[in-house]
Amino acid sequence: MLLSRGRCFNYEFINGHVCLRALRLSVCPLLCLLCLILPAFVVAEPLIFSTSNASPFSSEHNPQAGYVNEIIRRAFASKSISTRFEHYPHTRAVFMATQGKTAGVFPLRSNQDHKDSLYYSNPIPGTKIGYLVPAATQVDTILPVKNGDINAHFLRLGLTRIGYITGAPIPQALVDASNIDTIAVSSLSSLLDMLALDRVDMIFADEYLVKETLVNERPHLQGQYRFIEALSRDHPFFLAVSKDTPNAANIIESFNEAYHALEARGEIEEVLKQYGMYEAAPSSSSLTVGVPDINGIKQVIQYLSSHDTPFSQLAIDWRVMDETVLRKRLQGDVAVNQANYDLVMLGNYDVPIWAKKGQLAAFADVPESYDIDDVIGAALTANTYEETLYALPFVAETTLTYYRKDLLLNAGLNIQSPLTYEQLYAMVKQLHQPEKEVYGIGLRSRVGWGQNMALLSVMVNTYGGQWVNQQMQPQINTREWHKAVSTYIDLLGNFGPPNHQDLGWQENQALFAEGKLAFFVDASSLGGSILNPKTSSVAKNVGVTQAPIGTVKRGSQWFWSWNFAVPASSERKQAAQQLALWLTSKALNDALRENYGLYAVLPGTRHSTYDESYQRAIPSASYEYSALRALSHTDTSASAIGKQFVPIAEFTAIGHLVGVQVNMALTKQVSVSEALKTAQYQTTSVMRRAGYIQ
Repeated sequence: MLLSRGRCFNYEFINGHVCLRALRLSVCPLLCLLCLILPAFVVAEPLIFSTSNASPFSSEHNPQAGYVNEIIRRAFASKSISTRFEHYPHTRAVFMATQGKTAGVFPLRSNQDHKDSLYYSNPIPGTKIGYLVPAATQVDTILPVKNGDINAHFLRLGLTRIGYITGAPIPQALVDASNIDTIAVSSLSSLLDMLALDRVDMIFADEYLVKETLVNERPHLQGQYRFIEALSRDHPFFLAVSKDTPNAANIIESFNEAYHALEARGEIEEVLKQYGMYEAAPSSSSLTVGVPDINGIKQVIQYLSSHDTPFSQLAIDWRVMDETVLRKRLQGDVAVNQANYDLVMLGNYDVPIWAKKGQLAAFADVPESYDIDDVIGAALTANTYEETLYALPFVAETTLTYYRKDLLLNAGLNIQSPLTYEQLYAMVKQLHQPEKEVYGIGLRSRVGWGQNMALLSVMVNTYGGQWVNQQMQPQINTREWHKAVSTYIDLLGNFGPPNHQDLGWQENQALFAEGKLAFFVDASSLGGSILNPKTSSVAKNVGVTQAPIGTVKRGSQWFWSWNFAVPASSERKQAAQQLALWLTSKALNDALRENYGLYAVLPGTRHSTYDESYQRAIPSASYEYSALRALSHTDTSASAIGKQFVPIAEFTAIGHLVGVQVNMALTKQVSVSEALKTAQYQTTSVMRRAGYIQ
């Protein structure tokens, strides 16, 4: 409801738009006329939908809050209908809609429940739903069968106890079977614990939810299970609108129309791909390559498609997605023993962990023409496990501070070296001019161990903190972490751009290039874009210096590399390795330089990159090259105990959990102290379940 000059308003659906309806009948005809004539200018209340945290479908902590969330928001926005989504536990979310307390609910697996109180949309693409069993279970003889025939197969294999999440669409034939027990549980993490403890024989669940839960909540169980592929089936989602919502039937009809239009324009497929939800299964006739949408990768793909190369005749299925999404998809596949890629781009955190588990094919014979001696030592060491090379570096980076020289000059400010966070805070405060759309600073805030926690980890380092001590005991709820997180929140919360609570490096890079940020602390590999006059309106006014420091000088810069690796499960290893060698070669870098200019060169991996012309054109290059050369073997392999990350498989879950808590503190849902206390408890629980501590 809205109050305006004593009148109380509600919303009404008129001519495809949600419009204000006056409860005083005398003004209703006028409002309706305005809605009909000027629908775009009518102030409207948002439709409030209840939803549950179910990544990657709908989640407070996913990029764009989940793909179903994004599809629904886009569809309504195309009809000029404002929406707002409120997150609840699933049962509560449904209750809110059925009782008319919200306009509707999503995502729902069935369109058959609560039909007396809900209108359902047409299907929205979902994922596969199926049966998760221990990896050693002999299920290869099971063929696709109708639900009613599954029982005999399960009985033969001794799979008589089936767990599922309350409300999941488990086949009725299993529920009705007298010799099979179906056990409903409220959470998937609890179901996975029951499977690990042999309290159920298998789980009926959504494949992506299982993967996300294993990666984010039960990392110590990764690799122990697999789905019965023959019995997995596609299962859609639905949006439901409460029949108590004014013009509910029209709202559903309008959504269906908008969805159909988005689908026709290819926008639905576009959204799905952004979340790694590829409808087509990998083809045996093409090489499937999974990569993050980092600077450089699209230029390389463009070069491949437009120039004659040794791979011009090779069919390559490039699957490009947000780096946080890619990590989840790759780790999720590994978690349930699925093979969907022939070549993948992994970080230097991932390579030794995958190699140790036997999940990567080694690069045993690197040709002399590759010039391995030209590869910078830190990048080579990061891809080596037990003296064997398992990946090849595509780009490498450290951390730098980018700033606007013209803004500092106009304000009479000078950059100190080394720059402290205290000095940075004072300058950011002085240069913050939101009324001119110039904001003091941009920092990564999107949840993810490679997003907000990548920067915060090195901030913690330079304030004297660490992730764990030598006994692997978490050290998060400490004075050092409190100082680092408080500084981060003070900077971003007071002087960050709009929507500062959900910005990744790409959004900040774009804002800086548009002239909307005074300072930007992030990866050195972004210099090519920020300093390129073709992609940056402020290129000539960009200054560069080392990353700020806190109370100690060490640890203020990260080392990171993106590297091409071939999964051991690939059936096209030789072709994949040949492509990886070319994608990381000096020859490709020379070709990019010749065709697209110095700014297109892939940074951080080769000495030959940093010639005089390159360092002169890109001021960040000298800082980057100096830092990368200074990194020793010990620095890169042990960037672990108390530094940028902990080199254990469980760190992905830890980084995600802590990242969520930091983001909640940034958005003032909890205090810094509360966030760190919860993060310490959650991290300790993960480490204890994995057996690192008692």
